[in-house]
Amino acid sequence: MHDATSPPPRLRLAVAPGVPSSQLSALLARQRAEEPDVTLTFFEVAGDDLLEGLREGCYDVGISLQRFSDPTLRTQPLWTENMAVAMPPRSHLLDKAKLTIADLQDYPIYRWQAEACPLLDERLASLMPLDQENIQRVTSFEMMALWVAAGYGVGLSAQSRIDHAHGWGFTMRPLADGPFKVVTYLQRPYAQVDSVIERFEQRALQVAGTGSAW
Repeated sequence: MHDATSPPPRLRLAVAPGVPSSQLSALLARQRAEEPDVTLTFFEVAGDDLLEGLREGCYDVGISLQRFSDPTLRTQPLWTENMAVAMPPRSHLLDKAKLTIADLQDYPIYRWQAEACPLLDERLASLMPLDQENIQRVTSFEMMALWVAAGYGVGLSAQSRIDHAHGWGFTMRPLADGPFKVVTYLQRPYAQVDSVIERFEQRALQVAGTGSAW
C-alpha cells in the first residue's frame, strides 16, 4: 500500500526486440501478482533508443540482448538461451542429431538480427567471408519461420523459441559447436534509487534463477 497523499507507484519498462518471451511473460506476471498497485508502463524500443532513454530518464528499467558499456548504467545478466537450427521437416540435415555452422554452408541461412549473438555472427562471417549472399537478414522470428517452413533454407534462433514454434512446419537441431548463446540483460541507471525498481530487479533475478548480481 502506498501513501494516499503521494503519487501512485509506477515502473516504466523498456524492452528491445529479441528478448525471449516466456521468461519475460513470467516476470511480468509475477510483478503484477506481487505488486498490483504499481502501474507498469511498457515501451517496445530498439536497443539504441533504449540506451538513450535510460540515460535521459525516459525509462526506469530496460531489458535487451545488448550489454551496454556505459558507466552510468547498472547491468545484470538474466537468462541465457542456446542458439539452434530451424529447418524444414524433409531437410537432409535431419540425419544428424547435432549440427555445426560448417554443416550449413550450402544452405541459405535466415538470421533475425535483433536476436544478438556476436560469436555466432563472427563464426558465420569467418566461414562465408565474401559477400555473405547466403545469409538472409530478416526483421522478425515470424519472417524467419515463414521462409524455413516453406523450404527455402535454414534459420538460426534461440532453441526455446524454435521449440515453442514446433507447430509452424519446421523442426530443430541443436548446434554442436560454439557455445553460441543469447544473453538477456537488465539495465537501470546507477543514480536511480527506488524501491519499486529494486524489487523488480530482484524478481527478474528470481525468474532467471540466479538470485545474485554478476
